[in-house]
Amino acid sequence: MATVMKCLILASLLALAVALPATACDALRRASEALNSGDETAARAAAGPDRTAGCSAAEIALTRRVAALAIFNRVAAAVGQGAKLETFEAELTSASRDAGGPWQILDALGDINRERKDYDAAGTFYQQALEDAANEELTPDWMAPDRAYIERLDRLASEMRLAASKPVKLATRGACRFSYRGVAIRKKATPVRYVFGTAELTPEGLESAKDLFECLKSAKPAAITLIGHTDPVGTPEANMALSVARAEALAQYLVDAGYPGSWSVVGKGEEEPFKPDDPSAYSEEMLHQLDRRVEVDVGK
Repeated sequence: MATVMKCLILASLLALAVALPATACDALRRASEALNSGDETAARAAAGPDRTAGCSAAEIALTRRVAALAIFNRVAAAVGQGAKLETFEAELTSASRDAGGPWQILDALGDINRERKDYDAAGTFYQQALEDAANEELTPDWMAPDRAYIERLDRLASEMRLAASKPVKLATRGACRFSYRGVAIRKKATPVRYVFGTAELTPEGLESAKDLFECLKSAKPAAITLIGHTDPVGTPEANMALSVARAEALAQYLVDAGYPGSWSVVGKGEEEPFKPDDPSAYSEEMLHQLDRRVEVDVGK
């Protein structure tokens, strides 16, 4: 797992030159130049309140993010040399709170919590990282992840939601969405819980179903397909029937709650087990929990 974490954080290391408009405030320009030259001290100094006077609110926010990225780059370099990422948790948390992000730090905090198996916190951090990456005002193009990394953040957020001990929201900052920076995410895996062996929603399942309804309410897809999956316990025939029943139960909940679009259900039974990023991190029982899911597909 540690090797995976190191690869993730190094993949986020910023090596691109910062490109700013000619009208950028002096503090932002200075912070950006310091980031480009690897001078963390100067980048942090440029983000101080005495240096940002006269800058717009958006410029101040971006200046703080540039300073936070200077911190992140130092941490990423240290991890690349063998340091343990979790030793920087307090510093990364403080930097993120000061800057309201950026996604690179939120991603690293997700890694830290995933490593310690705090899947609830990890899921929230990965989802926040995904949403932060899609914020084109505070995450300009030079700071944004590429398509592959956006898709990875979504996969990790989904995996952590399924592994979490309590429901983790499909959206943490603003409206739920199925597209991030032009990268369409057709499917979302929902950790809707059911009473064992039945299609009856548990209290946690009802909470997740409500969260999914709120997501669909804001995203407004015209049609959805709910795809039910089970773990491999039981016969294939029973699991296929159960997967359909659970998808139908969720569909009925959404309709009763007010979802106005068309819908269909598909049962996969145990045929398509969940593929986690690192299967060795989980017990057999937890792998079965990942398998038990309903995916919502919003189509094209």
